[in-house]
Amino acid sequence: MDVVRQADRPVMVKQVCTELGISLEPARSEAPRAKLNRLAERGWPRKLADGKLTTTL
Repeated sequence: MDVVRQADRPVMVKQVCTELGISLEPARSEAPRAKLNRLAERGWPRKLADGKLTTTL
């Protein structure tokens, strides 16, 4: 969430993974993707129509 909060624009999950030093291989990036999607379902962060994540609109 800190990566999404600190970004000056909406970010994609692969950008979050890169910032956290997580490999972009599907086996490695699926866990953060799933966690961010679950958080987005709860309303934080917001998931935009293009799949990017943001904390502001």
